[in-house]
Amino acid sequence: MDQLKGIGMQVFYTILKQHRRKLRPEMRILGDAYVKEEFRQAHQKANQEQYIEFLKRWAIYIEELDKSKQIGRDLTSEEKALLNEDQIDNLAKLKEFSKQQKSE
Repeated sequence: MDQLKGIGMQVFYTILKQHRRKLRPEMRILGDAYVKEEFRQAHQKANQEQYIEFLKRWAIYIEELDKSKQIGRDLTSEEKALLNEDQIDNLAKLKEFSKQQKSE
């Protein structure tokens, strides 16, 4: 498991590096906080099989970041109109969290 955690740290730092390259600053704050919490929990709670699957999922995320040209755009008014109440609430919570992270 120690070797896997070493690989996990490489994946973690690759994600943070990709965030620096690909995400707008306000999205990077949110993305970095999310990734740090996910990896912290996985290090503490996951067994070997779960950790391998966890790393596979994050590797897919890294590939998606590599392929993407633009990440983090504002929703159009048409897209906003399609959101349901739960999605609007979650979006507001994310916005508030992002503001809190910026001020820290």
